Amino acid sequence: MGQIALPAFFCTLALDSIKIRGHNHSGFLAMSKKTLPLIQTFFIIYLLPAFLNISPPCLWAMEKVSFKTYPQTGITVPNPMEIAKLPRGKTYQVNHKAFSLQFFFNEKDIFGIILKRNKRQPIYFRWCLFRSCEDSQYDYKKVIAEAFNPPFDDGFFSLPYPSYLPYGFQGIEFSSPD
Repeated sequence: MGQIALPAFFCTLALDSIKIRGHNHSGFLAMSKKTLPLIQTFFIIYLLPAFLNISPPCLWAMEKVSFKTYPQTGITVPNPMEIAKLPRGKTYQVNHKAFSLQFFFNEKDIFGIILKRNKRQPIYFRWCLFRSCEDSQYDYKKVIAEAFNPPFDDGFFSLPYPSYLPYGFQGIEFSSPD
């Protein structure tokens, strides 16, 4: 009801100051009775959906929030992390503001599951040449999940170690653009 009444209100304000053939007419009495409902109908049917679709999502002030909780079965690790400091044979958990995931690292490959994620943002993985994960041309970057594409929540992923490269890595990092 409020969505229909609001455009009709703006339409009536616009009609009060319409010039017809060079003459200023004020009010609804100057227009024919068939023209006003036609203009309002046009506005509601064609322009209202356009205005609603053009507005950015931040104007609606709604964002999906998940209250789903997961048991802490993995060791929470910092992100980025140094490979040499990870205990062997354990499951690790990374908590980021755009996602939460758990993974297993067998000194070579990474196998993981995405617990929660914001589907609007992709998830990236990077094998880092340096322990601090500072950018290097020798880093190996991989996309785990593109925006609005699988794997979604409870989705499995695997990242094979790039054994064809002639050098090793000292750190790993999971990231998502802000």
